[in-house]
Parts: sequence; structure tokens; C-alpha cells
Amino acid sequence: MNRFLLLGTTFKLSLTRNLIIGLIWWLIFKPGFFSGDSFAAVNMARTGDLSNSFTASWAIYVRIFSLFGNSISLLTLINVSVLIYATTRAIFSLLPDKKASITSNLLTLTPLISGMGITLWHDIPMTSGVLLLTAAFIQLAKKPQDMRRILLQSLLPGSVLITFRPNGLPTLVLFAICYLAYSRKSALVKPIAVSIVISTLVTLTGSYLVLRQGPINSYYGQFWMQYDISCFAATVEGKDFVENNLPVADTETWASSAACGFIGKSKLSSEQINESTKYVPRAWLKLMIEHPIFILKTHLQRNEYVVPFFIGKPQQVPFLHSTIEIANNGIQWANPELAEKARVVMRAWNAARSLVAFSGLWLLLLWIQVLIFKRKEWLIPGIMSLSLSLILFVFAPIPDGRYSLYVLICGEICLISLLFNGLEKLRLNYSKSK
Repeated sequence: MNRFLLLGTTFKLSLTRNLIIGLIWWLIFKPGFFSGDSFAAVNMARTGDLSNSFTASWAIYVRIFSLFGNSISLLTLINVSVLIYATTRAIFSLLPDKKASITSNLLTLTPLISGMGITLWHDIPMTSGVLLLTAAFIQLAKKPQDMRRILLQSLLPGSVLITFRPNGLPTLVLFAICYLAYSRKSALVKPIAVSIVISTLVTLTGSYLVLRQGPINSYYGQFWMQYDISCFAATVEGKDFVENNLPVADTETWASSAACGFIGKSKLSSEQINESTKYVPRAWLKLMIEHPIFILKTHLQRNEYVVPFFIGKPQQVPFLHSTIEIANNGIQWANPELAEKARVVMRAWNAARSLVAFSGLWLLLLWIQVLIFKRKEWLIPGIMSLSLSLILFVFAPIPDGRYSLYVLICGEICLISLLFNGLEKLRLNYSKSK
């Protein structure tokens, strides 16, 4: 039985191995990795003071599945398990069983899956949701008669999980438009519509019935527009823009050249940001109409990592997190000496982020497979990756590798499959030459 577990290539055996790998990672770094964003989730879990700052689904999840704040470590264990399940599902939908088994095992061993998975970020379940939807749509395109089974295994959980980030549902809608326009096939119209309806209902129910708040948090949801305005206000050309279009503060208060790239550093107070939310969309629209080239250049500079070609020096975007950022909050590693030594793996992977987290490059690889080599199995991951990247390019307030985790995972699955094909050709050529 043990030998069978080690050598078996079925989905269940591969998933079992992958979950064991994920559990080992979690035990080494228990309770996981926590950034500042993670502690916002911890606070909601402990106090029950839920908000739509990230999404209603995420707030409800961290409250319930932490056992109302009494078991924070359970959240990271669930996160990594769900990400592993979703990744394994996606890989088995793309590749033959033997290649899928080895590929999923290799990826699960890396920080991209197991290291990311034990970080308390809402990006993890959202990425899992997109992977599950990818698996569902690929399987339904192959065997549309298996709708009920695929609905339970992938489509339903995937539709729920994508609501854990605000860009999940927009990515799905954009994917639907692009896929149907590109493929002109009707086989996935019904399942895509079902997925959109489920995600919409989950979003509205969680927001209005549970949190009693709107689904969009204007304070955080407008940061990308605020940063564009702050960036423009810091230029000579934008000297009087604030005074002419925003009745809150002035140019000096809004201006921030840092907002052109990473986190803006304007002098706006929280109260001023709240007050400006009703004016920012109109002001940003005017800025875009009058200075479209400036908006394009700013977004290219800010989110260069999602663009599939080098504009300049690749950005060193934030990527993996490998610490517990805030001390003395009742959260610390169970075995700090082991965790501190083991996190060298995370740091090494992070050091290569200019390549590993360069999602535009992985996106390019996927579309080379689709357009040049006519590998149609990569069409759905390719369109989903493109949809996610376009949403990030426009709406992401800062560049961050975790935002495009789905693209990174799909790109690396593609790379490993290409290496398999290359090795197979070498083996065949060697056999023929003997």
C-alpha cells in the first residue's frame, strides 16, 4: 500500500501525496506566514467586527473557519489544502495522468504552492477558485454530460471562492466575453452563466444580508484612481488639476510621485480620502479623457509585471511572504528555530522574483502554446490568465506577485509539460538510434 501510494498516478493518490506535502510545510511553519493584511483578517476573526474591506466572503470565512478567532492556524491549513486540491484538479484536467501526477507533486513541493498556501491572504482561496473553474470548464468542454459531477467537484466551490477577492467575478465575466468571442463555441455558455450567477448571489448575499454593507468598499476600491490622480498631481502638467476637479484638499496634499509606481504617499488623511470618494470617479474619468497617454504610461509603470514584454528593468515586485510581521499578537511560530532555518527556501524563491513572479512572461508562454503551436488545451487557461492580467493592469493599486498567482501557476504547469515533452522526444530519438 505504501509503495502504491508513492508510485500511483491517479488523481486521488496524487492529491493524497500533495496534501501530505502541504501538511509538512504547515507543520514546519505553523501557524503560517502573516503580513499586515493577514492581521486585518485576524482582527476580524477575533472581534467579529466584519467589514467589506477585502470582500464579504473573506470576512465571513475568517470568522467562521477560525472557530470565531479561537483557531487562527486552522485558516492557513484550510488555505493550503484548498489551493493544493484546486491546483491538482487543474493539472489533471490539462495533462495525462502520469504527467499530471508528477507535475502536481513537483509544484506542491515549491513555495509557489505550499509556501503561498500557508500565508493568510484572501488571494489564496480566490486563486483556488479560478483554478477550479479552469478545471471545470476544461472538463465540461471535453465531457459536457458530466455537468453534475463537475458542478460539485469544481464549478460550485470555484464560483464561491472567486468572491474572496473583488476582481474574481469581473475576471470571470471578462473570461466569458473573451472565450465566447474567440472560440465561438456554445458548449460552455450554460456552465459559465451558472458560475456567474452563483458568484453574484454569494457576493450579494454576503454583503447585504450578512454584513449589511455594499459589495464594493469605495475607500479601498478607488485607490487605483486616487493613485493615478496623485501621480498626475505630482507632475508639472497636473499643477491645477486637483483645484479644478476635486473639492477636497489641494495639489500639494494630493501629489505623490510614489503613487506612479508602488504605494502612494500623499498627505491625504483618512477623513479626506473618505470625503473624496464621491468625487474621485468623475475626476479620474476627466483625467483619462484629457490625458489618456499619461494614464496608459502610469499603468504600464505600475503594473509592468503583468505585461508580456520587457519595458525596462523588470520590477522587483513584492511576492512571497515568509515572516510573522507583527509581534506580540498571540501569533508566533510553534517551532521558531526550525521555521527560521527552513524559510531560506522561501527567501531563495523570492530572490528570483524578477523571473518567477513576472506573470507577463508566463502569460506569453501560454499564448505561444495556443497561437503558435496550436495547443488548444491551453486556450482556457490562456484566456483566463489574460482576463485576470487585464483586470489587474487597470484596477490593481499596487504591483504584487500574489495578485497574479493563478497566472504563475498555469505558466509553470505549462513549462513543466514542455520539459516532459522534450525529455520524451529525447528518449524516443535515443531509442531509434540504438
